[in-house]
Amino acid sequence: MADWEAVGLSGIDAQVYRQLLRDPGVPVGQLGELLELPDKAVTQAVDRLVAAGLVRSGSEASPAPVDPRSGLGMLVRERRAALDGVAAMTDQLAREFSAGQLQAEPSRLIEIAVGRDAIEARIDDMLRGATEQAVGTDTPPYVADGSAQVSGAELALLDRGVRFRSIYAAEVLDHPGWVDRLRSMAERGEQSRVLPQVPVKLLIVDGTTAILPLAGGPSTPGQPRAVVVSDSALTSALQVLFDQLWGQATPLRLSENADPNATLINLLASGMKDEAIARQLGVSGRTLRRRIAQVQEQLGATSRFQAGLQAGRRGWR
Repeated sequence: MADWEAVGLSGIDAQVYRQLLRDPGVPVGQLGELLELPDKAVTQAVDRLVAAGLVRSGSEASPAPVDPRSGLGMLVRERRAALDGVAAMTDQLAREFSAGQLQAEPSRLIEIAVGRDAIEARIDDMLRGATEQAVGTDTPPYVADGSAQVSGAELALLDRGVRFRSIYAAEVLDHPGWVDRLRSMAERGEQSRVLPQVPVKLLIVDGTTAILPLAGGPSTPGQPRAVVVSDSALTSALQVLFDQLWGQATPLRLSENADPNATLINLLASGMKDEAIARQLGVSGRTLRRRIAQVQEQLGATSRFQAGLQAGRRGWR
C-alpha cells in the first residue's frame, strides 16, 4: 500500500475505496462485514476518503466513490504542488545555511583547487549540480590536451535542459577540434558567442558558485591553480562581468546547413583570422578573399564592417 501512502492515504483507506469501486453505494455496516474490519475503522476511512475527494460528500452512510481518474489525479497534483513548494523551501534554506556558514567561517567563501585533475573535478561537480543555468568564458591556454572534447558533465547539463551560455575568444577557433566541439554543443542547445579577446576564463553555476584561474600566486609549471568562490557579492560581480561581455559578443553560428554567405559573415564577425576561416571553410586564402569581395559587392558594402551591418539588417546573421 506504499503507493497510497504517497498521496496521504492508509492501507485501510485503500481497501475501503477498492471495495466501493466494486460495490458502489454499499452501506458502511456491510463494508465492515465484507472487509472483515471494525465499523469504526471503516467509518474513519470513509471520512478520510471524503476529505480526500475520493468519495462524494454527503454519501457517508452509503458511500459513492468518485472516478479515480478525477479523485486520485487531484491528489497527485496537490502532492506535486506541495513537493514543489518543499523543493523551493529547501533551496532557500540551503542558501540561508550557506550564508550562515560563511558568516560563521568566512574562509568557506574561497576554495583553492590545485592541479589539473582537481580543477577538472571541481568543474565537473559544479556542472553536474547546476539546476538553472551555467555561464562561462573560454580562452587559451588549456590545462588539458583533450580540452576540445565535450565532457560528460556538459552533456548531462544540456540533456537536463539547463541553460548554458558561453563566450569564446576568437583564438579558440584556431585550435584543432574546437569548431567541431562548438558545433556539437550548439546542436545540443548551448548558446555561444565570440569576442576577439576574452579577459578571463570563468565558469559560474546558478549565479552562486564561480571558478576562475588563480593568477599571480606561487605556481609551478604543470601545476595550475583555480579559485572557487561561493555565493557572495564577488560571484554577483562576476555574473555582471559575464553579462556585459555577453552583450558585446557576436553570436556564433556554425551549422553545416547554414547559408554559405551567412556563415562567412558570421566567421568574419567573430574575429577569426583569414587563415583560420579558410581552414574552416576548406578553401584557399585566395578563394576566401574572392568570396569576401563577392559578399561585400552583393551587400553593397565597401568594408567588412559594413558587410556585417548590412548582413544583420537583411537577417543573414
